[in-house]
Amino acid sequence: MTGYVLKRILLVIPTMLVVMIIAFFLSKLVPGDAASAMLILQGIQPDGPNASKEYERNYIHLKLNKPTFYFSILPDFYPENINQIPSDTKRKQINDFLIQKFNYSDIQDYLSVRDQITYTKANDNKDSLDNNYTYNLIFETQPSKIKSSIEQLLKYKNAEISPKISALETSFNNMVKNKSNFYYPKIFWHGLDNQFHFWFKEIIAGNFGLSIKDGRMVSGKISAALKWTLVLILLNVILSSLISIPTGLYAGYKENGWFDRMSSFISLLLYATPVFWLASLLIVFCTSDRYSTFLNIFPTPGTWYIPDNQSFFRSMGLLSGQLVLPVICLVANDIAQLSRITKNNVLEQKSKLYVTLAKAKGLNDWVILKKHILPNVLIPLITVIGGRIPAGISGALIIEIIFNIPGMGRLMYESIFSSDWNVVFGILLIVSVFTITFMLITDIIYAVVNPKIKTSMS
Repeated sequence: MTGYVLKRILLVIPTMLVVMIIAFFLSKLVPGDAASAMLILQGIQPDGPNASKEYERNYIHLKLNKPTFYFSILPDFYPENINQIPSDTKRKQINDFLIQKFNYSDIQDYLSVRDQITYTKANDNKDSLDNNYTYNLIFETQPSKIKSSIEQLLKYKNAEISPKISALETSFNNMVKNKSNFYYPKIFWHGLDNQFHFWFKEIIAGNFGLSIKDGRMVSGKISAALKWTLVLILLNVILSSLISIPTGLYAGYKENGWFDRMSSFISLLLYATPVFWLASLLIVFCTSDRYSTFLNIFPTPGTWYIPDNQSFFRSMGLLSGQLVLPVICLVANDIAQLSRITKNNVLEQKSKLYVTLAKAKGLNDWVILKKHILPNVLIPLITVIGGRIPAGISGALIIEIIFNIPGMGRLMYESIFSSDWNVVFGILLIVSVFTITFMLITDIIYAVVNPKIKTSMS
């Protein structure tokens, strides 16, 4: 058994690594970066006088100036590490030029001369150059527009500025002339000094960074939300299993009987009922005395006040009434699916020879169901029930929003709308790890329930 578990763990580890790599690169595709987010936390306006300097300081502090991964495959005219440029504006301009297949060394020469001219204009009191053309040069990356601005600037005759304009024209022409029409990929090895390596070490240590919404640790926000979601999921799984498995067993064993027809009708009705619609009905009719004082049983959703120093179990005890309706909505949807699966598996097992033999021996229905059919029915149910736990972490999104439960679903919803990407990708990783972990647990339980699976895998 130990060898089987180790084999399954060895299969799970590469999967987790792949998930983490995908999550890391997805985080690089979202708008903005961590250095910009830090400016927001510091209360610095993006167009403020110290914004650029503070951005560069944050950029280097967060190691965003390191290469992205352990290696990179880039065109031969690209630099080894474009991230080493701390200025956000300059880095984006260089990227724009590189996409147009200009050589990095030529781009540097052009930008160096251009910056000298724009700096001279900024400190020139004689207004010898036109504001529009110098302003365009600062931000422009389209060759045709750059050429047009340079041609206009060449019309100005100034002993100090004219040589620099000529040098600018020369550097620009060299950049255009040396444009790469054909290139080959080049592999750059960066070693351990890269962004992913530092990010991976922080994640392993449980540090997901800071939330740009309130400056709190992401791990703390996820931990607080995960507790409420797990309570919902566990209550849902336990109640759904206790109701659906006996119902499906009896309905399948007494096929076409009155219980089977009634349970099938109820299951179909519950399965076809949208969860958000059922939740809305329960809130409207069961949380106020508008329609009847007898139906005003549960507290109104949204009254979630949790003091900072209050323990989770005390909070759960005080707010347990808020969990009843959400659990009813989740259980109502899941028992329909689980009871149907259980019934179908019972029908399949009933036709097997061992059931016929058990009946021939004179065993009663209860013994046949409990000792013979149930163990075989549980095997496919393990997959379904095991998958409900990780799926419920993200699947309870609608319920948590409707009932204002401070769980993972609502946290994900709020974080997406506020572009709090550290929290979003932290939740993504947690959900992925839970999914893979419960897949592993399901495999192990499979091997315990049915030793044939363990033997076939060894």
